[in-house]
Amino acid sequence: MVSSTRTEAAERVTIDPPIQRLLTQAINSPLKLHLALLFHENPRLEGSAHSITERIYRDIWSTREALRELADDGILGVRDSASEPIYSYCPRPEHRLPIALLVEYFNDPFARDQIHAQLRDLARDTFCRHSLIHDMAEVTSCPCCCP
Repeated sequence: MVSSTRTEAAERVTIDPPIQRLLTQAINSPLKLHLALLFHENPRLEGSAHSITERIYRDIWSTREALRELADDGILGVRDSASEPIYSYCPRPEHRLPIALLVEYFNDPFARDQIHAQLRDLARDTFCRHSLIHDMAEVTSCPCCCP
């Protein structure tokens, strides 16, 4: 449930731990959130990355990657097709309640702001982690002659 307390500046919303875990582990970007909500609201929707891209007006590369990751994390089902994978809404049982709670939270404007703030933090942390790994790889390799 959404719990909130009124403060002088704004209303604060506390996100339940199951939703925190879902956001951290599987739905960790605004695009993945958009896709998860789209499939949840349209449970019979099936489509390739290309057809989903036309529906949500996002680039094919990030959409394809987000769909693949949502399938890997058990939010979407995927079946092979002659041209490209077809995605459908098929969350694992352990994701069903957190997704339902996430949808409920998302209907509250203050909770929606908190969700988006958390996703921005996750995206920033992921970017920093990837940059650090890349920088460490450059430092540990020999710049003069080693492959």
